[in-house]
Amino acid sequence: MGLGMGLGMGGGGMRSVWQQQRSLSQLKDGQMPDIKNTLRRVWRTLLRPYRRNLLAAVGLVAISVVIGLIPPLLLRALIDQAIPHRNFHAVMELASGMLLFPIAGSLSSVGQTYVNTMIAQRVMADLRDQLYRHGQRLGLDFFTWSRAGEIHSRFINDISALQNVLAGTFTGIVSGVFTITFTLATMVIIDWKLAVVSAIALPSFAFPVLHFGRRRYQAVQATQQELARLTMLLEETLTLSGSIVVKSFGTQSYEHQRFAEATEGVRKSQIHQTLVGQWLAVVVQALSSLGPALLYGYGGYLAVTHQIRVGTIVAFAAYLGQLYAPASNLAGINTTLLGGLALFDRIFQFLDVPVAVPLPDPGVQIPPLRQDCPVIRFKGVSFAYNATTPVLFNVDFSVRAGQLVALVGPSGAGKTTILSLMARFYDPREGQVLIHGEDLRVVNDDDFRQKIGLVTQELFLFHASLLENITYGGRAVRPQDVERAIEAAQLSELIERLPEGVNTLVGERGYRLSGGEKQRVAIARAILHDPEILLLDEATSSLDSHSERLIQDALSHLFQGRTVVAIAHRLSTILAAEQILVIDRGRVVAHGRHQELLQQGGLYGLLYEEQFGPQHSTSEPKSASYTARGYDFANRH
Repeated sequence: MGLGMGLGMGGGGMRSVWQQQRSLSQLKDGQMPDIKNTLRRVWRTLLRPYRRNLLAAVGLVAISVVIGLIPPLLLRALIDQAIPHRNFHAVMELASGMLLFPIAGSLSSVGQTYVNTMIAQRVMADLRDQLYRHGQRLGLDFFTWSRAGEIHSRFINDISALQNVLAGTFTGIVSGVFTITFTLATMVIIDWKLAVVSAIALPSFAFPVLHFGRRRYQAVQATQQELARLTMLLEETLTLSGSIVVKSFGTQSYEHQRFAEATEGVRKSQIHQTLVGQWLAVVVQALSSLGPALLYGYGGYLAVTHQIRVGTIVAFAAYLGQLYAPASNLAGINTTLLGGLALFDRIFQFLDVPVAVPLPDPGVQIPPLRQDCPVIRFKGVSFAYNATTPVLFNVDFSVRAGQLVALVGPSGAGKTTILSLMARFYDPREGQVLIHGEDLRVVNDDDFRQKIGLVTQELFLFHASLLENITYGGRAVRPQDVERAIEAAQLSELIERLPEGVNTLVGERGYRLSGGEKQRVAIARAILHDPEILLLDEATSSLDSHSERLIQDALSHLFQGRTVVAIAHRLSTILAAEQILVIDRGRVVAHGRHQELLQQGGLYGLLYEEQFGPQHSTSEPKSASYTARGYDFANRH
């Protein structure tokens, strides 16, 4: 959009819609997930688009399982028939088959792994895209009250941890079920009594799933929470802004202690998660040893009594590995699945954050401005960031085309909130904010953003070149337009001093530039954006007189031909305003021009005396006139 980035929330003691409805916190200790609901949502929103790929994976699994059943039959024939009959030709054929079928099964597994990985990576990419798109739709209240590291942990730690779950769980379950079913069927066909004895221990594999499932879920939740904590700490202390604060106050030892505690938390949680998996493996291994004991005991008895041949026992022993290995894997996969549900729940928590300012789809186009219609109209607007702290009360005013409207008032009066509502960072609780007579809530967002520009106190520059920052959001910007914007924003002298000119990197958040220089970059963005309506928080109290003069000159170009609503910090803006709105405790307590308000006294007179004092003339200088065609800054104060 080519706008200065970010508006503060304004007011105090506020909680966001985000905090009122839901937070990025883990489920309560001991609380199990709604498995059916989570699985249904995973299928509906993530896996269903890839159902054909999943069917292909199931087909490859079935092929692998069938191929895996053949070598034990060949081994049985080799021992019971080919070797006793000294049939060398049959021995070679069976031996060749025992070589070729495993190779074919391995090739099928390669295809299965490829399909699994492809599906997993696509689902992870879809999840990242959904998270990012949802994050873009969320209101400022969410980002005001949420820590960036916690958000980024969803994108990086949680989704990365889903790799194993997505790549192996679905096909692992299908493979296990197919293998157990087909293997049992084959064993029953060969000898049903021996098959029953071999399968006696299978039901016991449900125990580790039930016992370790909850522990696995809780362990994964705890690990991801500790990783999020570590990520937040790194983003706060190992970025430019955080590093400056840490070095300024000499708190390196304190922050290192915090980092060590966070690292210790990660270490302990990951050890606990690993031990849960290890104890699961111990239980599964113990259960897996029960089947062979029963098989060799009963099978040995049948062989000694000449009821079955040795080859059958050997074949059953091979099948037993194919029977109990999938059962063991299913027990592990199901606990892994429960751990995966913890990850999905954390991601879905983010996706379920309500959008406080929903965009209409597609919304109405802003109609041409009628002569009798204001550009902006606040119509009985009341607003609160939560139910207990109202910020604006029944605010009603209009802004005509070409006007400069100044907002003045004490800190916390609601000026920034009014600008935020004009920019549609929030929607009013009551009343309407209208542009060209249309409610902002029904206006097409792209159309609206093309008509409005914003320059604020909190200036954000990307870690990119000066040119990329100036042209950010520009659409088909021509070089001559950039040059005019640079000249109008009084940036030419700065560019001449930079080592690589306009291609110089400005550093993280524009750290290589001064406050005044960053503000002029924001002004250049707005000039290139060429908005019809300009919203301005013109704070320059921290700038030196030279920087302030340059910014005033830049603003004189930016104001030309536009409707401007500004939170006024300079006398020149107040004197030039065609309408001054005096805001106090969320209400418009007075409005008019400078001289009119001075004559009325009241809050405006007090604010004027406090800020500018008696040294300034109370008469309006003739040169401080503003029109839609230009802004005279001859009298700078």
